[in-house]
Amino acid sequence: MIKKFAFFLPQFHEIKENNEWWGKGFTEWVNVKKSKPIYKNHKQPKEPLDGYYNLLEKKTVEHQTELMKKYNMDGMIYYHYYFMGKKLLEKPAENLLKWTDIEQPFFFCWANHSWIKSWEGTSEMLVEQKYGTEVDWEKHFEYLLPFFKDKRYEKKDNKPLFMIFNSIFDEKKDIISFFDKKCKENGFDGIYIINSCFTPNDYNKNCAEQYNVSCSYFLREPNYSTELYINFCRRVIRKIKKFIISKNSKSKIILKYDGNKLLNLAINKMVKNDKVIHGLFFEWDNTPRHSKRGYIINPISKETFFNYMDKIKDEEYVFINAWNEWAEGMMLEGTKENGYKYLEWIKEFSDREV
Repeated sequence: MIKKFAFFLPQFHEIKENNEWWGKGFTEWVNVKKSKPIYKNHKQPKEPLDGYYNLLEKKTVEHQTELMKKYNMDGMIYYHYYFMGKKLLEKPAENLLKWTDIEQPFFFCWANHSWIKSWEGTSEMLVEQKYGTEVDWEKHFEYLLPFFKDKRYEKKDNKPLFMIFNSIFDEKKDIISFFDKKCKENGFDGIYIINSCFTPNDYNKNCAEQYNVSCSYFLREPNYSTELYINFCRRVIRKIKKFIISKNSKSKIILKYDGNKLLNLAINKMVKNDKVIHGLFFEWDNTPRHSKRGYIINPISKETFFNYMDKIKDEEYVFINAWNEWAEGMMLEGTKENGYKYLEWIKEFSDREV
């Protein structure tokens, strides 16, 4: 049966950097709570069915793991923020490593992008991603190794899975070859790299790379299908987006997509081979984070969900966006609006396949 992993955002606890950059007490809940409707019938803010939580509390992680198991989810993909030795939002994963009694399978997505603070057409670099030399890669691997060795860390053919968020950068070949070598020195059969592909162009570029490391290509949703749709009607979308995001525009128009159309387009243009891992989304609304600069994808239907899953059910993995991206409107966790609707769909599909 296909394994279902969900992306996990660790920004639901305070860190000193966020307090400095965004104000004392900042967590992702700040953006979620202050969100307001932008147009008629816009449902904001979204409220958690089980209440606002702190990821540093063990009872929170236990509850999330219980939900995951109850609804036949197979594990979490923790975002891993690592910048040449500097770590951000690392405590939830480190706590999970320490809390060995919590049976939550997981693996890392290295979110290897710079952190930039943007407002009113300007930007400020908060933490820049640089890749350094082999000395830096050694330190990074030594940090990762205890996680890789944990029995809960997901492996394929005795190779720890390691996803790369920004999968196109000059140093990648050397870094992953180094990680592959170090894994073999530590009792594994290498590393298994998952290249994130946000667009068909990303997929083509990654496929063109040549290196002797096991890898797959993850078609990240909803980005991949949105790009397919934009390519399909590029001229009209460009004009609409240019109008909407104009800093001089006073309009409250928000760019909206039909989730069913996006996922059906992904079905019709589906890439099928043993190197591809497909993504899944249910809806999207990042206006809590970006206000009128955001966009919305209306929820998919249960029928579309089942049609999509039927197309990929014989594959090894599907990666779902996301478990708890509350400020982007992608939550498997329960909401007061929908309850556990999407988790219930997943369970129903899983039970049917048994």
